Amino acid sequence: MPLQQTQVINILKTTFIPGTKQMLLSLGTLEGININENNVAISVKIPKISDENLKKLKEILNNRIKQLGATEINIEINFKTEQRIKNIIAIASGKGGVGKSTVSTNIAIALAKSGKKVGVLDADIHGPNLPVMFGISEKPLVNENKRIIPLERYGVKVISLGFMVDSQSTPIIWRGPLVTKAIEQLYNDVEWGELDYLLIDLPPETGDAALTVMQSLPLKYGIIVTTPQDVSVADASKALKMFTQMKIPVLGVIENMSYFICPKCGETTEIFGHGGGEKISLENGVPFLDKIPLETKTREGGDNGTPAVVSSEETETKRIFIRIAKKIIKSTQAD
Repeated sequence: MPLQQTQVINILKTTFIPGTKQMLLSLGTLEGININENNVAISVKIPKISDENLKKLKEILNNRIKQLGATEINIEINFKTEQRIKNIIAIASGKGGVGKSTVSTNIAIALAKSGKKVGVLDADIHGPNLPVMFGISEKPLVNENKRIIPLERYGVKVISLGFMVDSQSTPIIWRGPLVTKAIEQLYNDVEWGELDYLLIDLPPETGDAALTVMQSLPLKYGIIVTTPQDVSVADASKALKMFTQMKIPVLGVIENMSYFICPKCGETTEIFGHGGGEKISLENGVPFLDKIPLETKTREGGDNGTPAVVSSEETETKRIFIRIAKKIIKSTQAD
């Protein structure tokens, strides 16, 4: 009976890359597969490994595929282009509606204003908001090496699936495997260049997409965003524990929409309660980075592509984001 493609793919899915604790298709990408009767040819692209581990991997695959009844096996393994990024930081909330994309956008710009080379990857595949936040409507180009050139605004390199669709209102209805593949490509197939920081705006959950970022990308740190209210705190705590389980250090917790500043009288009101961010910080032993107010101008800036940090007006929100950026730099300056 001729070999089936699904049999070979199952071998690839269940083979560990020597020298790592990751499955082949978790870190790598299947570039091509061809089966003709009992002849098998596969092409896989993986992160760079040693010559010894590469030899071991080919031997393992050859032996396992041979056990299926293959008579001729051709295995081609190429290495992915290594990115030159010092610090990759994932920003998570565990739920939607807490302003995580606004926080990611403003921190990225504040880091760039501090003289750092910065990029942002919009990993919220189903609801990519960064094109609106940065005020970018054009589509990225591809260079001669077939790598995507990120768009740049306010000194920050930005990539998002939102750049690839016809309209921001176009729904992206994908199942888990497609989401996983898209996130890997938005990282691996982009010409990021040399960066001090790449911020990853995670989707508002702790499922496949978040796991892909944590397992497949060389993530260095995490940041948690919450609002003061209990329901947000509960979900943000789950996101923080996910980082902990994956052994990813958390730089700190940010409490967004901490209080409302009246644009007319300047009075502050704690609309969503008090102390949620500090509670998560204390319970989990991670730093509390700051409280960000709910200001009308911040919302307007997010809608029209002029984030708070680039505003000519010295608002409280702008000062806080710059302060947070300085704390991030201080925490990671040894890298």
